[in-house]
Amino acid sequence: MSESKIAVALSVQLSTMALPTANENSKFTPTTGVLYLKEAMLRLPTKSVGISGASSDQHDGIYQVLVMAPKDTGKGQGNPTADLVAAKFKKATTLTYQGQKVVCISASVNTGFTFDDRYVVPVDIRYRSFT
Repeated sequence: MSESKIAVALSVQLSTMALPTANENSKFTPTTGVLYLKEAMLRLPTKSVGISGASSDQHDGIYQVLVMAPKDTGKGQGNPTADLVAAKFKKATTLTYQGQKVVCISASVNTGFTFDDRYVVPVDIRYRSFT
């Protein structure tokens, strides 16, 4: 249950950008020539921390947001939008959904690449949460 709460907390934060977003496992049809975001959860194995009865679980992972800008339009849309996404998840940002706290460890804008009719700029947001 906590993994789904973590995912929702991150998605809710992304939704504050008010940009078209292809959410995981949701129907989405991109509009030609219009920038949109695409999200994915890259979870790491859960770790048990603490001593026996007082232990908790540590959930780490990467929330990846792909900025899907129109191809052949230069860096003018994709890179600035990626910077804005990273700023929404800057280091020490704490998100909460139904009591589940998620802390952003870092946000990195990666090198862009072309795919089909898009210039894609990945933003990797490292997060941590405890249950």
